[in-house]
Order: sequence, then C-alpha cells, then structure tokens
Amino acid sequence: MNDYVQVDFVHNMFKNKTWKEIKLNKFDSIKNIKKKIYTHTGTLYDNMNLYAYDENDVDNTQVFLSNDEYCLNDYNVKDNYIIYIQEKNKTYSADDIIYNIDDEQKLQKLTHLKYTMNDEEYDKRPDNVRNFLKKLREKNKTQTNLSNQQEENNNKINEHDPIYYSSISNNSFDQELYKIGKRCRIKMGDRRGILKFVGNIKNNHDIYVGVDLDEPLGNSDGMYKKKKLFECKGDKYGYIGNINSIEVGDFPPFDIMDLEEF
Repeated sequence: MNDYVQVDFVHNMFKNKTWKEIKLNKFDSIKNIKKKIYTHTGTLYDNMNLYAYDENDVDNTQVFLSNDEYCLNDYNVKDNYIIYIQEKNKTYSADDIIYNIDDEQKLQKLTHLKYTMNDEEYDKRPDNVRNFLKKLREKNKTQTNLSNQQEENNNKINEHDPIYYSSISNNSFDQELYKIGKRCRIKMGDRRGILKFVGNIKNNHDIYVGVDLDEPLGNSDGMYKKKKLFECKGDKYGYIGNINSIEVGDFPPFDIMDLEEF
C-alpha cells in the first residue's frame, strides 16, 4: 500500500492560488498536516479548518478533517484530492464556497461563478477536462495495480523483534484495553472487526492500530511500507489508523437477520 497521497492545496484567502501536487504521508496526523500547510501558506496550524474533496465529485467526497488526532487515511483522502484551507479569523465573503456549503440559498447564488458549455461542444475539444481526467484515472489505476503486485512479495514484520515491542512499550496507552484479539469498531462508519496490531509505525509518539474487519470496508490488506503488520482476510479487510479512531468493546459482527429492512 502506498503511504503517500498527492493533493493540491487551495486557500480561501488566496482565490487565484493553487499549491500543486503536494505530497503528504496519509498516516500523519491532521495536526502535523496543518503544520506542513503553515510552511506553504503562512496560516497558523491552530487557525485553520481543512476540507478534502474530489473536485469531480464534491457532493459525494467532501469531508471535514475535524479531528486533529486522526490521519488522512482515516478520512479516506486519495490521490488528486483538493485540500481546502479555511482560515478561521477572517470575515467570510459570499463567494467562500466551502463556508456556505450547507446553505442551499447561498449555493444557488454562486451558480453564476460556474463556467458552462454545451456538452456537444465540450466533447469536440481534444483537450477537454473529461479526456484529461479519464487518462489520469487510467494512469492511477495502472500505478495502483503495479504497487499492489509489488507489495504481495514483501516480507512480514517479525513480531518477536525486540524493536517491535520496544516501540510499543515506550508509548503510553491502556495495554489492557487495547489487547490484541479484542473486538472493536472504527468510529467513522461503525466498521467492526478484531484488533490485530497496536504500536508505532513511524518514528514519532503516535500510536496506530491494525484491525481485521468483518467486511471488506477497510483501507489496507495488513501491509505497511512493504511489511506485513497483521493478518487479515484479504484486500480491504484490513484497517490501519490512529488509535483514537477506534473504540474497543463488545462490538459483535452485524447479523443481517437483525436488520428489520431485510
């Protein structure tokens, strides 16, 4: 699994400015991402809100990166996403789209800002955005397939390695609560599974978890940096995220027979 995503930054204080192709580690905390944004934009990390979205599908992909302890991976931020930086201590203008995203009347007032073109005319243009995005998606799909094939040949991490255990013991967390084999759920989406890994995966103080999910709704196959962190049922059955993104407890698998709509 590739540990990095490439995104563009846009800022509500710089309407005509885009910071292109910024490479971010998707396992970095949102707080650390904000600190990196500060070096690009000058906006202090504690004076910004972040939103992420695919500009080609804003309605279905927009997400507020609200928890500083989570990471980009927890919010499913992908390559070619836009990260919108909203500086908080300013007087918002009527054309601040993200600020007004939940106000339907204000959104209707912004329709004049959109450039429109007849579909037939647009498709005749050899350099149109649809063709560009189609090629881009095909390229990303090819790169993802190659990356997945490479990861299948990587070695497992030795769980008896003293370095592995020292990285865990040097961190402060409730080891009895976050015990391997316990049931847990991912807070976002109530995805459930079994805790399979707890520890450091980077040289910092953050603690990460690996979960073997009941359903293929995850972001991993148990791999991290070409090493096997934990066993899971297969692709998308694994979840890797910050320890604060899960809740350990009595969370049995969902029984489809218990769902009234079925």
